[in-house]
Amino acid sequence: MLKRIISCFSFLLIGLLSAHAYQGEYRIGKLSSFEHNFLTPTHVIVVGSAVKEDSDQFFRSGLARAIRIKEVYPLDQIILISSPEVVDRDDEKVFADFNINVIKFVEETFTQEKLIRELSEYKKIRSINFYGHSSPWAFKLGKKDAAFDPSSVEKQLVKIKDNFTTDAYAIFHSCNSGFNIATSMARILNIAVAGTLTSGLFERIESDGFWYKESDRHEGQYVYDNSVSFKERIDCKWSGACVRMKPSRSNYSSYWGQFDKGLGFTKFFCPKNKSMKDCEMAMANSVITFPSIKAIDLNSSLTDVKSVIFDWLCLTAKDPQYFSQCVKGIEDAIARGDDVFKSHSKDELRCDFEKCYAKVVCKDKIFGSGPRGGSCKIEGDVVTDSKQVVTEFKALLNGFKSILKSH
Repeated sequence: MLKRIISCFSFLLIGLLSAHAYQGEYRIGKLSSFEHNFLTPTHVIVVGSAVKEDSDQFFRSGLARAIRIKEVYPLDQIILISSPEVVDRDDEKVFADFNINVIKFVEETFTQEKLIRELSEYKKIRSINFYGHSSPWAFKLGKKDAAFDPSSVEKQLVKIKDNFTTDAYAIFHSCNSGFNIATSMARILNIAVAGTLTSGLFERIESDGFWYKESDRHEGQYVYDNSVSFKERIDCKWSGACVRMKPSRSNYSSYWGQFDKGLGFTKFFCPKNKSMKDCEMAMANSVITFPSIKAIDLNSSLTDVKSVIFDWLCLTAKDPQYFSQCVKGIEDAIARGDDVFKSHSKDELRCDFEKCYAKVVCKDKIFGSGPRGGSCKIEGDVVTDSKQVVTEFKALLNGFKSILKSH
């Protein structure tokens, strides 16, 4: 049974220098079957450190996405970069347990500079999916505060923005990554980027074909293989096929503070100088490979595509009506023509495809520097007659239709 873990970690943003005193390691694994090639269209799965306290659920979530990418784009290359650091297991064993072919071992701490160095080798990056801990400002790569703060390495990131394809996207499956991380990465790399505006939680698929968080699990409904989300039935144990990450229904409440506003879906952001059509197509590319309630591809019906978009945007609860009410809310809003439907159960932040109109404000540490844990709050606009989830749904559907026309 999976342990319920909130994927948020209390690491220091400015403690990056301490990483140099720690001799860590990371590995690059190849999940595609053909020869490794830096010029091949490539999808990068980045799994952050579980800090030796958590299980391998970040790793499994990344693998679930990788399996879907391989099914939809069999000719593309899939690379996994990680210093997993899970509880009670060596990193080498984690890669071996999942039968991942390690093509590069680096006996250095997995820092932001190292990740940029590795990404710079690949000249046609189609996607990046990150799974791990994060703060509102940076995501965690390795132990000892080896964090990635986009604003601190902007000059290095700009140098690799041409390594991304026109339809490329990135998703940060982690707590609060939509406040600063996703918007900064979209602006710097000129690609569509999605982030979370609540806590990020793990979900496991059950026998009814839907995914539930550990607190919502139904006794006797766990399955040990997944025949719903993939083209073939896949065993859960050593594949990652039965674990994924989604936002929380509630606003963030953990180490950094008690946030009174959020958003109930993983929000995409688009750079200013990218056409909305290109951004929508990138968004749709991400949802096509989402481990969901159906295994869709470019030949799927519009009905099946919509079901996966609903699964991406709507959350489940122990009561199955929670999900269906969200679906109905979106459909009814479109039918009425006003697009008004608030999907988040709490106060909803005002966001658009450029940014969210909010910031995380914290007190300084009493000793040392950086934000003080427990002191942070959200300053920003709250939306009542929200159109945000319906707008996101329409953009994703438009993107899928544009992809079909281009093929």
